[in-house]
Amino acid sequence: MNTTYYITIKDFCESHEIEESFIFSLREHELVTLEVKEEEYFIRQEELPKLEKMIRLSQELGINLEGLEAVHHLLELVEQMQDEVNQLKNKLRKWED
Repeated sequence: MNTTYYITIKDFCESHEIEESFIFSLREHELVTLEVKEEEYFIRQEELPKLEKMIRLSQELGINLEGLEAVHHLLELVEQMQDEVNQLKNKLRKWED
């Protein structure tokens, strides 16, 4: 049984010293998924590494939301290609044995 953990946007933003509006902007650009419960917004624990990466790219490199979209898309493509390479390597190993 998988348990899903959440953090409130308010707590996350306070701990990272960012504005909540930034998170909502990421949501509008479909870069992060938020959950709403009892009129409060939450972030899934699984989303945190991606969200923290977006914050670093924005703050440290000055990348705007459109740039973050492009980077996110490219990172997804790289991950898909890495998965495909691993699958092909596994198939190759089967043939070598």
